[in-house]
Amino acid sequence: MQRLLLLANPASSQFTGGVHRTVARILSRTFEVEAVWPQSPLHARQLTEHAVSDGIDVVAAMGGDGVVHHVGQALVGTDTALAVIPTGTTNVYSRLYGIPRKPAPAARLLQSDNRRVQVPVLSIEGINDAGPSRRHVLFAAGFGFDAEVVKAAEGEPYRKYWFGGLHYARSAVTTLVREFRGRQPNIRIAADGRTAEAVAVLVQFHPFYTYFGRLALTLATQPPAPMTLLIAEGLPMRRLPRITASILARRNLGAIPGLTVWEGVDQFSIAADPPAEGQADGELTGTWKEGNGSFTAEAIQLVVPTES
Repeated sequence: MQRLLLLANPASSQFTGGVHRTVARILSRTFEVEAVWPQSPLHARQLTEHAVSDGIDVVAAMGGDGVVHHVGQALVGTDTALAVIPTGTTNVYSRLYGIPRKPAPAARLLQSDNRRVQVPVLSIEGINDAGPSRRHVLFAAGFGFDAEVVKAAEGEPYRKYWFGGLHYARSAVTTLVREFRGRQPNIRIAADGRTAEAVAVLVQFHPFYTYFGRLALTLATQPPAPMTLLIAEGLPMRRLPRITASILARRNLGAIPGLTVWEGVDQFSIAADPPAEGQADGELTGTWKEGNGSFTAEAIQLVVPTES
């Protein structure tokens, strides 16, 4: 019988003790299950690292995108598979791969009708406020404005639980008005011989990227191949209506003055003065002075539905 570590975040919005017991009971029909509740993001990574060294076959991340992100840090390049039991607010990662949105069906997926696929990550290595750092990104990253929005949203977590995407939208407008109106570029981005100055850089390497519920944000009209970068040299309030309309209509954001889209990127570098806030998969990664990003197409084994 294969072994599975059920690593759960009890603070996620859809988590209850009853749901956890149901998931554990379903999984125990197929796996030898060990259930743990990490004390912190670092503890989640440490528990996953121990599971990998112990030869556990699957680590099931039960929670939102945050716990999936931290578990994924320790699974890159290993033979241990990642499974997702979504109990968070937005659950972007599970929606990307067609994983059921409810915990019990997601657990039953692991019993049958599934396959393991190699999925990509973006790895960012450089210097932030913690010193030399390396972070793996499972679906999207941002520097500057995007990360400041995440920081503002996480400052009121109870609003995220109750209002979901509306809370992120409110945080985005508030951050734009208070922090970025008239801000001068402090981030230098370089890729494939191109350079630009920016107040915000968004990186996308999946077909969509969103914290706004069912509203999918795409940075260009074509899917990333392998990565697409959105570079904002400035974010004046007068452009907000056009940006919003372009997102809703899925038009190319690069057509808006002050915004540039780079497609077909596989590596990039940033340098920020003063250092810029960063986020990965909705998790803050600190303030970055410099960093290099590189794309790896097959980095994590993920359990997905057969038809995904």
